[in-house]
Amino acid sequence: MYKYESVYITHKCKHNLTPTQFNTIKQLRNNKNIIIKPADKGGAVVVMDVSLYKTEVLRQLTNINYYQLLPAPLYPSTALQITSVLHNLLSQGYITSKQFAYLKPNTQSLGSRYFYILPKIHKPPSSWPHPNMPPGRPIVSDCETESSRICEFIDHYLQPLSTLHPSYLKDTYDFINRIRDQEIDPCWLLITADVEALYTNMRIDLTLEYIRNLFLEYPDPNRPDEGILELLALTLHNNDFEFDSNFYIQTCGIAMGRRYAPSAANIYLRSFDHQATNGFHIHPTLYCRFLDDIFGIWPGTRPQLNKFQTYLNSLIPGIKVTFTIRDYIIEFLDTHIYKHFTPQGKCVLKTKPYFKSTDTHQLLHRHSFHPTTTFQGIIKSQFIRFKRISSSFHDYQQACSTLTHSLRHRGYNPSLLRKIQRQVWHHYAPNQPQPEDTVHTPEVIPVVTYYDNFHSRLNRRWARLIRANPIFHQTRIISSYKRHKNLKDYLVQGHFGPKHHLQEDPNIIEDRLNCLVNAL
Repeated sequence: MYKYESVYITHKCKHNLTPTQFNTIKQLRNNKNIIIKPADKGGAVVVMDVSLYKTEVLRQLTNINYYQLLPAPLYPSTALQITSVLHNLLSQGYITSKQFAYLKPNTQSLGSRYFYILPKIHKPPSSWPHPNMPPGRPIVSDCETESSRICEFIDHYLQPLSTLHPSYLKDTYDFINRIRDQEIDPCWLLITADVEALYTNMRIDLTLEYIRNLFLEYPDPNRPDEGILELLALTLHNNDFEFDSNFYIQTCGIAMGRRYAPSAANIYLRSFDHQATNGFHIHPTLYCRFLDDIFGIWPGTRPQLNKFQTYLNSLIPGIKVTFTIRDYIIEFLDTHIYKHFTPQGKCVLKTKPYFKSTDTHQLLHRHSFHPTTTFQGIIKSQFIRFKRISSSFHDYQQACSTLTHSLRHRGYNPSLLRKIQRQVWHHYAPNQPQPEDTVHTPEVIPVVTYYDNFHSRLNRRWARLIRANPIFHQTRIISSYKRHKNLKDYLVQGHFGPKHHLQEDPNIIEDRLNCLVNAL
């Protein structure tokens, strides 16, 4: 196994690669003995031996508690069942004919999901299943399949409900607003907990039960509860996928890759959170959770915390947590939380940025072919993030110096970095109230092209022609650019093995769908 930093094509487009660079890319792509994947965390790509990669995948797929081998794919028949449910929703008035056409599986492009893993190089080598192969995070790609738009439809209703519990965290800034400057007893312990393999251990029957109960708790006459649950059950029970020309089905849990997976996970742990904060004889304070990451302050002793962990691990079958305990400083998400003593002797919580050991600060290389404003925006956004997380100027300086040291090696001008760092600290004010909008905001029309010498000139000329048209005098025309592919795009491939082709003619499936609709 080899680890490399993410590298970018520094030329104007792929046609400007040197022959050596082109041949290197070609050799890597055609080398059947290696496979390249992004690391699970950090900015690296990992080059692995194909046989070791396949062995790690099969180690997971042969676990009969979660996966089973299939003689044939299920997704063609799943498409028929989904269409049947959608037709019922259409006839009941819950969706329009236009929504039906969007959600209905497209038999002309019907394809299978495929399985891949992201190597967890941040795990200690002693825990790797093979000395040269780290464990992998299982992902099931669900792009443009028979159920990808159905998952989007389900998440439309689940996501707003998934945030309606007191422990919910939206993001890092929500967490900081909740805990920063909170006074605590100096003897209390700082704790974090990680739910082990949450998505994989979410039992399907419990997931459906918890979501049904949530619908009953928050009724909505305009929400098709039974239809959503039926579609949810179809996508959970028929989560088949392909790996190396074989088909498998996931029998327990939700695959990472499903659109509604984060919302369903938040709902799945609602009762867990309630019992964690109220069910034990010692109640943690400032308890909050971001998906599978938990933070809290423990007012008891370490032996009592061990009993609390045992209690939590008995609440929901398959859900296990592992605690990290610190006396003075602890990491959570991308922050360090530490105890600070005020001149009055009070102990309060403060925060500062935290960088994981796998964080290589692989921001865009300065020699990449992008607009100048892109690089300035990247730097400024990072310094703004540091300021919002930092409780003091010293914390802010520490984080900025860490990033600046890395960016100097990536071609950034040190004086520009220092200038933006000062500007952000002295002039940026987060959460400042916005003035009332008394002036009409013009509609924005972006002109989007690739960024290279030709397309940037084309973009500017195109934008001028639009502005010259009197129809658009009240419209703001802006130039926008998208990047060309980088080396990571060329080298990283998700699918493993030859791609599966439907044995059944898509036109036959379409005829069966039409017959089904007519029968209904």
